[in-house]
Amino acid sequence: MIGKRHKVKKAGDERLLRIVAQLQRQLAEQKVFDQTTVDYSFDNRVLNKILHAKFIFLYEEARRRNTKSSISSSVITR
Repeated sequence: MIGKRHKVKKAGDERLLRIVAQLQRQLAEQKVFDQTTVDYSFDNRVLNKILHAKFIFLYEEARRRNTKSSISSSVITR
């Protein structure tokens, strides 16, 4: 039973790390987009805040779970 629980946690951790990495890439792309946009609408600001809030929430969750990745060690860094 313990082995199965460990496998489930590991799979969840890997999924969490993939999502955090994806959000991190989206935030970087959004930052470049923000700097090059002349007319930055209110909707874009709201979407950017939501994206940032999702990233922070999942980042903190990954830290709370002491998530370690076999793929990349640079995902959980600021």
